[in-house]
Amino acid sequence: QVFDGHGGRDAAVFTQKNILKFIVEDTEFTNCLDKAIRNAFVKADQALASTCALDTSSGTTALTAFISG
Repeated sequence: QVFDGHGGRDAAVFTQKNILKFIVEDTEFTNCLDKAIRNAFVKADQALASTCALDTSSGTTALTAFISG
């Protein structure tokens, strides 16, 4: 995973620390990995929006590969 922060590093650091957990904990993880990954990024976005301690002007782009097996 590669995360590139813009407008600060808070969003990139938060997402890097949490995205794998969000993917694995998603109910779709064992059935539909694509959906679990999408859901995890939505969850990360929602968590970032509700976390007042982070710099609200920061964002992130991500390059993610999931290798299974």
